Amino acid sequence: MPVYSYFIAFCVAVLLFILAYIGWWIYIHTSPFHVAVNRIPGPKYLPLIGNALELAGGLDRLQHTLQTKWVEEYGDIYRIFVGTHCYINISSPELMESVLSSQKIIDKGVSYNELIPWLGQGLLLSSGDLWRSRRKLLTPAFHFSILNSFVEVFNEQSRILCGIIGDICQSFADGKSEMDVYPLITRCSLDIICEAAMGTNINAQTETSDYIRAVYRIGQVVTEQFRLPWLRNPTILSLTALGKERDQLLKTLHGFTEEVINNRREVIKKKENNVAQETGTGIKNRLPLLDLLLKASEDGKVLSNQDIRQEIDTFMFEGHDTTTSLLSWFLYAMASNPDVQERVWIELQNEFGDSERDCTQEDIPNLKYLECCIKETLRLYPSVPGFERAVKEDVQIGKYFLPAGCTIGILSFAAHRNPEIFPDPLVFNPERFFPDESVGRHPYAYIPFSAGPRNCIGQRFAMLESKIVLSTLLRRFKFEVSANTKPPIIATQLVLKSLNGINLIVSRR
Repeated sequence: MPVYSYFIAFCVAVLLFILAYIGWWIYIHTSPFHVAVNRIPGPKYLPLIGNALELAGGLDRLQHTLQTKWVEEYGDIYRIFVGTHCYINISSPELMESVLSSQKIIDKGVSYNELIPWLGQGLLLSSGDLWRSRRKLLTPAFHFSILNSFVEVFNEQSRILCGIIGDICQSFADGKSEMDVYPLITRCSLDIICEAAMGTNINAQTETSDYIRAVYRIGQVVTEQFRLPWLRNPTILSLTALGKERDQLLKTLHGFTEEVINNRREVIKKKENNVAQETGTGIKNRLPLLDLLLKASEDGKVLSNQDIRQEIDTFMFEGHDTTTSLLSWFLYAMASNPDVQERVWIELQNEFGDSERDCTQEDIPNLKYLECCIKETLRLYPSVPGFERAVKEDVQIGKYFLPAGCTIGILSFAAHRNPEIFPDPLVFNPERFFPDESVGRHPYAYIPFSAGPRNCIGQRFAMLESKIVLSTLLRRFKFEVSANTKPPIIATQLVLKSLNGINLIVSRR
């Protein structure tokens, strides 16, 4: 009797499964939403989990599948499902222009939701009128006159970085050392963005703290949430060790930012007649982003303390991780292309000679080949390899109709490696960005800082910082790849990183 009962139960379960599958099949072939998105080419997907199995595995596999494999198989627009949510991924300049220049497709996609507990409704994540008002408020902070005031900070932190790398090299008899440059660059970028955003020096390059560890770790935690869809459920996440760790990290990050805000507010109150005075940070005549926000917030009428904290946290995230990615991949590109590195060094010699003086604003326009190398690095290794826009209302993109409720993924990594636009796309060739080589190139073929109304507000800051830090490093050190070290494993961890670090042989010039 028990055997017969088990058999009946098994048959009922199988029947229910078959009926459920038939119901799902009928649904995806009749619902207007699925009929529309299924006209777009893409891999077959399963009920409930979509294409999650094909995306499972390491972060390098995720990067390769989304940005290379499926682009090669399905073209410059394809459809996938992650769970039950539909993503339309695009990589042609024409399609990207129609999305990024649109005033209708302006909200960020659902994947950004995992950043909300950390960044709140800061400039990166906000939408609608809130985003427009914040963008207008923050734009003056990136005026060239204010950016110029941070040249001293860029030089100061670059010198500290050179001192640290020099000491490591000097500890070896031959003056050469193999090192992972990524964590060294990370700490330099942290010091720079802390002074620029908060007017505070945290000495990340020479000291350690809970805040430094939290900034470094929070990105890894959020990446795990992207990779494991069930962790996007707040209830499930709260029950895991990762969820508890995330809460503690957020407490550390928010607590530090709030303390800095309160301290900085007191400093501003002590200033008389709006005359710039030296503060406890040792910074003169600079306007950190925080000061701009505090001055715009009269007793919380414009911005509350929470609003200010969210904007500062946003710029801490965007301002250090993306720049670290750029600087590290640049050094790898120089090490992998010694002839290009030599040409950059000759340009620097022509400008600076053998002196170790600081790089000034007047030097920057003369570093044309260095700039082309930075641009080529961002083509081959874009700091943000992809970003999303939410489709809030039905739109037509190219020849396809996209219904409200799906998410558009802009694959800048794939776009930058399109052989029809960039011949021999895997070759590092800075001459692609010589003026005569760029003529006629589609304006949306190269979008390392996004494009359109939601382009990166800090791109001039990032480029100026990069030119000063990199020129300082390349004047003093030579970078080489080791024959015994595996090449970097490219993966997306919020930004483009290497899973095994950026290990280079460094020696003094």
